[in-house]
Amino acid sequence: MSAGGHFETRTINIYSLSRIHEEIPFNIVEKHSSQKRYIQRTKVHEIESLRRFVDALITSGVSLDECEGFFYSFHIPYIGKEFDLLKITDKHCLNIELKSISVPQSQILEQLIKNRYYLSHLERKLALYTVVTDSMSCYKLSLNDELVEVELAELVSVIKQFKSRYSENIDSLFRVSAYLVSPLNTPFRFIQGQYFLTQAQEQVKKSVLIGVDRAFSGAFFHITGKPGTGKTLLLYDIAKTLSKNGKTVLIHCGSLTRGQYIIRSKIHNLDIIPAKQLKERDFSLSDYAYILVDESQRIFVKQFNAICNSVNNNDQICIFSSDPEQVFSKTEIRNDIVSKIAALSLAGDYTLSERIRTNRDIQSFIMCMKDLNHIPKEPMDYSSVDLNYANTTGEAQSLVEYYRRRGYVFINYSKPYYKPSPFAEFSEDFDTYKVIGQEYDKVVMLLDSSFYYDDDGKLQGITHSSTGYLYPNLFYQGVTRVRERLALIVVNAPDLFAKVVSIVSPVEE
Repeated sequence: MSAGGHFETRTINIYSLSRIHEEIPFNIVEKHSSQKRYIQRTKVHEIESLRRFVDALITSGVSLDECEGFFYSFHIPYIGKEFDLLKITDKHCLNIELKSISVPQSQILEQLIKNRYYLSHLERKLALYTVVTDSMSCYKLSLNDELVEVELAELVSVIKQFKSRYSENIDSLFRVSAYLVSPLNTPFRFIQGQYFLTQAQEQVKKSVLIGVDRAFSGAFFHITGKPGTGKTLLLYDIAKTLSKNGKTVLIHCGSLTRGQYIIRSKIHNLDIIPAKQLKERDFSLSDYAYILVDESQRIFVKQFNAICNSVNNNDQICIFSSDPEQVFSKTEIRNDIVSKIAALSLAGDYTLSERIRTNRDIQSFIMCMKDLNHIPKEPMDYSSVDLNYANTTGEAQSLVEYYRRRGYVFINYSKPYYKPSPFAEFSEDFDTYKVIGQEYDKVVMLLDSSFYYDDDGKLQGITHSSTGYLYPNLFYQGVTRVRERLALIVVNAPDLFAKVVSIVSPVEE
C-alpha cells in the first residue's frame, strides 16, 4: 500500500517573478508559482540580481514568452545541491548561475564544474553559464572545463533556442543514487574520486585537516552525525587524503565488505580492518600515523582503550566517527563509548547535521515510527513508503519475494546461533549487522509482535534472545540504509500495524 500525496516542482516565468521587489511577497509568489512544498528564503540582493539579469535580457531582445519555462533556485531532492536557473528540454539543459557582485573566477569555475557533474546524469547536451549582474559579465564552461568570458549576446541567443520546455516532473530526473557515492557499495567511484562532498562535509574535512596539521601528532578528533548525514563517506575521504601523507588505518566496526577489500588493495598506505582484529596478538597499531574509527559507538571498552593507548604512546592522530543513537545492545549502551570519546582532550569535535542520504520523506516517516507524537515541520509525501500486512509467515515470505523481484534489498535481523528467533524462517540478503555503513536504493524490512508501542507512543521491542541486541535499534540500523524507497511488512501484529498506518493517514478523534 502506498501512502501520501505528491509534490511537483513547476517552471516559472522569470520576468513575472523579477518584477517583485519586496522579499516576503517575492518568496510567497515564488513558492506558489513553483509549487514547492516550502517557502524558500531568497534574499533582497538575490532578488535584485535576478531583476538586473532579466532587465538585461529584455533589453537584448528576449521576449516575455522566452522568459517562461525556467526552474528557479531548484534543489536536487535530498542532496542539497542548488541551481539558480535551469531550463530543460528533451535534448538540452541550460544552467545559469547569478552572482550579484564580482567573485574570483576560480570560484565560478569550481561551481560550474560541479554543476556539470550533477547535470551530466540527465543525459542531455549541457550549456552552463554564470552572469555577474553588477557588471553583466558573462562566463561559460567550455568542454575542456575552462572558464571562458563571452558576450551576453551569446547567452541571449542560447535562451532563444530553448523554445520548448520540460513538462514532466523535474524531481524524477534526479535520482539520489546517481550522486551519493558509498565507499562500501561503489568502491571504484570512490577510488577514482567520482563524487563531491556537500558543503557541510567539505567544511568539516577542512577543519579536521587544519587541526591535524596543527597537532601534527598525538591528538584525538571526533565527528558525530545521525544516519544519512554522510559520516562514512567523509571519514573515508579524509582517510584517502591522509594516506598520501602517512600510513593510515580505518577500523570498521563490523564484517568487511567486498568494497572495503577493493579500497584497501587499490589505495596505497590505506588499510581497512575489522575492529575484532585489534584482539589479535600479532597485530599492532603502532606502525600507523593515522587511525580512523567508523561507527566507534560500537567498539568494546578494551578496543577503545587499546586505540587510545596507541595514540598516546606513539604520537598518532586518531579520528573517531560516531552516532550515539545507533547502538545495538544494552552492552553498547552501558559502555557509552561516545561519552568516553567526549572525555578525551579533543583537538576537534564536529557535527554533521544535514541528512543527505535518506529521502526526506522517508526520514520523516522513520521519525514518526520512532515516536508517534513526532510532528513533521513541513508537508510530507509518503508515497515512497509501502505498507503491507501479512497474516502468516507464508504471506510475509511471498511479499518479501515480491519486493525482491522489484529490486528491493531484504534486510533481516541478526539471528542467534543456538536459540530460536522470530525471524529465523526468513532468508535475508543481509542482516542488520552486516549493513553497517552501507546504502541501498530500495529496502524491505519486517516487523512483528516483537515490536510494540508504549503508552507514550514510543516504539519498543523485545531483546534479542542471545546477543542482547534491542530489536528497535536493529530496525533503525536497517531502515536508515535506504535512499529512495522503503517497504515494510508487518506480520500478524494488527495493533502495531494500525499505529504504523496512522502515520500516513492520521485518524481524527
